[in-house]
Amino acid sequence: MIPRDSARLRPHVLYVVYWGAGEPLGRSLVLPAVRRLATRGVRLTLVTFDKPADADDRPAMAAIGSELARAGVQWVPLRYHKRPRLPATGWDVFHGWSRSILTALHGRPDVVHARTFVGGMIGRLVASTLRTPFIYHNEGFYPDEQVDGGFWAVGSPMHRATRRIESLLYDSADGLIVLSHRARAVLESRPAVSRRATPVVVVPSCVDLDAFRPGRVRPPGGPLRFVYVGAVGGRYRLDDAARFVAAARAGAAAELTVLSRAEPGLVAAMIEEGGLPRQAWSLRSVAHHDMPSALEPQDVGLFFLARGSSEHGCSPTKVGEYWATGRPVVTTPNVSDLDDIITRHRVGVVVDGRTEAHYQEAFQRLRHLLEDPALPTRCRAAAEEHYALAPACERQLDLYDRLIVQGERVTVA
Repeated sequence: MIPRDSARLRPHVLYVVYWGAGEPLGRSLVLPAVRRLATRGVRLTLVTFDKPADADDRPAMAAIGSELARAGVQWVPLRYHKRPRLPATGWDVFHGWSRSILTALHGRPDVVHARTFVGGMIGRLVASTLRTPFIYHNEGFYPDEQVDGGFWAVGSPMHRATRRIESLLYDSADGLIVLSHRARAVLESRPAVSRRATPVVVVPSCVDLDAFRPGRVRPPGGPLRFVYVGAVGGRYRLDDAARFVAAARAGAAAELTVLSRAEPGLVAAMIEEGGLPRQAWSLRSVAHHDMPSALEPQDVGLFFLARGSSEHGCSPTKVGEYWATGRPVVTTPNVSDLDDIITRHRVGVVVDGRTEAHYQEAFQRLRHLLEDPALPTRCRAAAEEHYALAPACERQLDLYDRLIVQGERVTVA
């Protein structure tokens, strides 16, 4: 690794992600990362795919464009297409490849950094066309996520096809970025990755720790306020989260707030399935910049994920946000590196099963944990150690440097 303070590299990175800059994942994960990388001397071209509702919000898109321009980031916003699914995705891949190549005519990138599964397909094609080092930023084990979410059957044509594409991305990449240490162990065990000594870097879904800060301390008395943030349905088991809150209500006053852009009918159906009465929960759609204040009155964050082979490859941003604001988490087992972090830092509870007895036992452990006045401090420390943006970006910078030096295409400031 070349020390950046003494021989600073100024890589030009084409950063392709199959999310929109205006959607929650873009605002929480992509924009803070690219701004941070730009402040560290990276010349960035960002390609995003914005959903129609976000792309048509011209004031919001203009604000994002101005923000990125001030950071020195060239932004290429493309429109996301959803239906019909396969032709739409195929068009997005072609459009992303062609626009990236056109952009490269004005300044060839030193590295192609491709994030998400479809972003990885685009990035692989661009990198092959330009003969440029390729980084695949894996946002979870996508084919297995579709199976665990109930969308595909194991061994179905779509599952087999996407597994083959996923294997190609892993085995042909010059560098890999994963969300957890458990995912790194899986990829490093692949024969091609091991044979090629492909560097595998762990970068969890990071949190802007300046925006998410500890606030309200839970007062004695009053209901216990649970919060569930983000996606609903598929792998994301809001029904089980509701079952846990319903079990908690058997021994204490408790209520649930759902902060999500999900369809209200789906949210209501899943909570009803979980047995939580209507008067015990509420739903709001919250812009990402308002999320810190929305978490302020809450006491405990929830994250319940379907069990399956994909769960250890993820990194739930919401958990980092809970911890950054001093809130413990209640979660299911085997998610990312959470079991280990929760055990070492004592910042939450892992629910070991889906029966009433499991929920009651976990709630008793949670009540005991909440009695500890040092809990908010430990939660914040866990967020700073595992979800901080700055060290995660430094690891990515080191990977850029390594690949550029290997390719003998170094630009010195």
